[in-house]
Amino acid sequence: MTQSAGIHSVRLTHLFTSGAAPITIGRWPCGEKRAGRQCICRHPPPHVLASSFRQSFIMAGLDAARHIKYWQRCHSSFLPSAYTANDSTRLTFAFFIVSALDLLGPSADAATAPLLSAADRAAVRAWVLGLQHPDGGFCGSPTHALRDQPARGAANLAATFFALLLLALAAGDEGEAGAAFAGVERRKLLRWLRRLQRCDGSFGQVLWEGEAVGGRDMRHSYFASCIRWMLLGDGGDAEEDDVDVESMVAHIRRCQTFDGGLAEASEHESHAGYAYCGIAALYMLDRRGPFSSASREAAMEAGIGCRDRLVRFFAHRQFEYLAKQEEDDDASDDENFVESKLGDMDLDDGCACVGFNGRWNKKADTCYTWWVSGTLAILDSLEVVNAAPSRRYLVDVTQHRIGGFGKAVGSPPDIYHSYLALAALALLGEPSLKEFDIGLWCSKDTARKVKLARRGLLEKEKNLFDGDGFWDTVEPLGR
Repeated sequence: MTQSAGIHSVRLTHLFTSGAAPITIGRWPCGEKRAGRQCICRHPPPHVLASSFRQSFIMAGLDAARHIKYWQRCHSSFLPSAYTANDSTRLTFAFFIVSALDLLGPSADAATAPLLSAADRAAVRAWVLGLQHPDGGFCGSPTHALRDQPARGAANLAATFFALLLLALAAGDEGEAGAAFAGVERRKLLRWLRRLQRCDGSFGQVLWEGEAVGGRDMRHSYFASCIRWMLLGDGGDAEEDDVDVESMVAHIRRCQTFDGGLAEASEHESHAGYAYCGIAALYMLDRRGPFSSASREAAMEAGIGCRDRLVRFFAHRQFEYLAKQEEDDDASDDENFVESKLGDMDLDDGCACVGFNGRWNKKADTCYTWWVSGTLAILDSLEVVNAAPSRRYLVDVTQHRIGGFGKAVGSPPDIYHSYLALAALALLGEPSLKEFDIGLWCSKDTARKVKLARRGLLEKEKNLFDGDGFWDTVEPLGR
């Protein structure tokens, strides 16, 4: 653990203190027809209810105590110097650490003390609010929010998303949750969010000289959709500062590619992470309320061009992991099963571990277990995931002896992959983890706190509006 010249190694204690379309019975999502047999793309067979896959866990449980120690070290000590290059995204690291401890900690109604003390939570809250930009949104790091400079850097969408979730995570109980968003400049933030949207429906990451810049990354649409829900709520009533939802939905629809996945544009390469962000953005829009019809899934229906091809794209992201091939040659084309062999595989022959990739002809990567499973859960197609061997891949292959998870076998644990592994395991029913919110990327406990925080902020705004004395001065003029 070292400190590098120029910028101190990141230490978070220092940071804180300064419904799918039906698939024809008998045909697998990959197109394979195999009557009476099982395919790795779908387990159990199509006629079996999706809920049964959760009952197939027979291996050892997750070593939660080891992972708690890993995340507590991340919280209370210096991170390795390799993280220094990511200094501008310190707020993102903070979210992963605090949210991981929340997932591993006791439920909100448990008598057990939380893994973060009241003092720690207060430090998180003060630190996050100190990153709020005067023009709206949140900066990703104190290096973007220097108090002695007239321009405090630039707020960005990712930092704002993680900041709001961190404020909810910092609330210890329902009483504290109601005041979690106190200090957030809601109206200013919503106006900033609206200015980030382009005329084609996409979102930039930051504002530069009044213009939205930062590409048309699908992650920006996801962050924008979540921020909108966290600050506007579940009602469908239009607000003056709302974004253009219809153009946002149209933009996401245009990004579906020929193979069913999603990318930055239809002619770009599809990617499981982009696909999650696009589909989750639509899901969060529907969570807010219908925008153009009476349907409860108006955004999902309008924003997905072909649901069958999308599910098939995700079905092909899973393949059997073979340890010997991984060890023989890092550059070997045969180190894992490739998609062309997918139709020859059969669970009847036994399948120890199933990994996931994000794009065609890529190796397995821990994070894609979440990106694939999370999206399929939103699409009500989680049964496509071969759950038991997928879980084994995480627990037996990429779980690290000191806690956390690596990107792949033999990789050291890192914050990003460790958090997404926990997210995937929580989604797959890991009993030692809290239930996971598939759209908001946090525990369901935290999602409930977000609702309470929003309600508290809206009530405060209403009371300020009703009690500021303005109408007492206006009323006599109308007489």
